[in-house]
Amino acid sequence: PGQRGKVGGQDRKGGRVYSTMGSRRVWQGVFVGVLLATVLVALADAGPPTHRPTASSKGSPVRTASKKHGLDPSNFLVVVIAAVTLVYGASRALRPPFVDMGVSSNQEAYEELAEAGEMQLHTTFMFVIVASGSLVLIFFFMSAMSVLITILFCFISSVALGNLVYPYLDRYTNNKYAREVEVPVLGEMPLLALMMAPFCFACAIAWVLTKSWILNNLLAFSLIIFFLTSVRLSSLKVASSLLLLAFCYDIFWVFISSSIFGKNVMVTVATGLNVPIKILVPLVFAHGKHTQFTLIGLGDIVLPGLLLCFAMRFDDAKRIEWKGGYFAACMVGYCVGLTICEYVVGTYHWAQPAMIYLVPGTLIPFTCVAYNRKELAEVWEGLKSGRLDKDLMSP
Repeated sequence: PGQRGKVGGQDRKGGRVYSTMGSRRVWQGVFVGVLLATVLVALADAGPPTHRPTASSKGSPVRTASKKHGLDPSNFLVVVIAAVTLVYGASRALRPPFVDMGVSSNQEAYEELAEAGEMQLHTTFMFVIVASGSLVLIFFFMSAMSVLITILFCFISSVALGNLVYPYLDRYTNNKYAREVEVPVLGEMPLLALMMAPFCFACAIAWVLTKSWILNNLLAFSLIIFFLTSVRLSSLKVASSLLLLAFCYDIFWVFISSSIFGKNVMVTVATGLNVPIKILVPLVFAHGKHTQFTLIGLGDIVLPGLLLCFAMRFDDAKRIEWKGGYFAACMVGYCVGLTICEYVVGTYHWAQPAMIYLVPGTLIPFTCVAYNRKELAEVWEGLKSGRLDKDLMSP
């Protein structure tokens, strides 16, 4: 009694709803940032995940494994990191930390925010169109766009970092700084969010200045969680459309674009941009004085991750035990697909997008579970918000 639980600042006593980053106007700006982040995430899928060179601020590349380097334990550590990230991201997308979803006002506030990021069938086509257009634009105007995207990404990743740590700091401080303050242009914001802002921007600026791989991973992880908790899928129909379009997108821009544009557009853009759109893992058996990395693009985590988030929500709504549910099947398929990709790339150094393995690795297990449970028609149409409201009321 007397304790407060929040959905980004939901006051259980007074019933007032605060968004994590402030007023509705702030959230509109945040979702614009999500759209920009979507484009950048799409750009992250450029060729083999282990041997992709990326530019640095000083013009020297982040050093990845050479063709002389064989399979490394870091190749499989990437799979573990991706899996852990997806488990956390899906859990947080299902229920925010420290929130009692049995309280109707909390649940309604969260559903209102979640539905704002609901991806529809037509949105999946717009995703590929916008991403492809942005890819071509950056390809032809690399020098100008590189500066602009770095600035935009600093803002987006700062917001994402704040979104990641806000509920934990709010809990640690016993909600002492949850009251709203008026901020010019942005409107009302929780005081804690305002206090966090300089630290979050400082992390982004520090990454720009140092290109530290640790800061890179912190910002990349923040962006993954921000995306998975801000955008969601609610049907297999939309998920299939998104993943199959992403599959074709990868195939075209990695393997076919060079015959049209004279160069591999995807690889050219990925090597010319240096923003935290990948997670870097140092090689264990690297040789030489410079640190070498294996990496995975955010698109290889986020896009299949949206299906995994839907799988966890559906398991929860149907009260399915995790061992025999949709999420477990998809997670196993994801890990198997990514492991095969890492093995092929690490051993044979063949250029290939990871989505070739991840799309069938997640869609096929999900479909098989639905078929075996005789729920294929139900998952195809998906979860309706009315039913979901009722189902998620219990913790």
